Amino acid sequence: MHSSFSNRLLAELGSLLRVARRLTRSEADAEDLVQATVVRAIEHRAELRDGERMRAWLLRVQRTVLLNGRRGLSRKLELLQGALSESEPRGDLESELLERELSDELERALARLSSEHRDALLLRELEGLTYEEISAIQECPIGTVRSRISRARLALLEMLSRKSERSPWKSALKASS
Repeated sequence: MHSSFSNRLLAELGSLLRVARRLTRSEADAEDLVQATVVRAIEHRAELRDGERMRAWLLRVQRTVLLNGRRGLSRKLELLQGALSESEPRGDLESELLERELSDELERALARLSSEHRDALLLRELEGLTYEEISAIQECPIGTVRSRISRARLALLEMLSRKSERSPWKSALKASS
């Protein structure tokens, strides 16, 4: 394997894993997806036309691997574990609870978006990809990507705004001021 290609591939592993976690919602499945993506990328490295766009190319390969893996396979049943905290409180419990509530609410709001809208938004906001790169990954026109991201942002804003108005934290904060 060409050393420049392998170095660039290694540099993108973190991005591949972040996106895989979002796509699979399972650490083990995410790791398997990244491994399969790397294998496929190595096998098809001659198809990479522009080394400057390696991340977008790898994410497109990852999407293809995921879709191909889902075709013909029935969905796995997942055992849901109880809401066990991953760590003990670190300091200011009130601010940790507020952060966790926002994070949980954001996750729930993201889950309510269609996969096309959610993926476009996450690729843009978390991975920093351009509209052109997202267009290539999602195999749709740039205008569609722009529309998906805009609609996803508006939907999230609306969902989170409705939630914050009903939040007991908001009413408690109003009462204390």
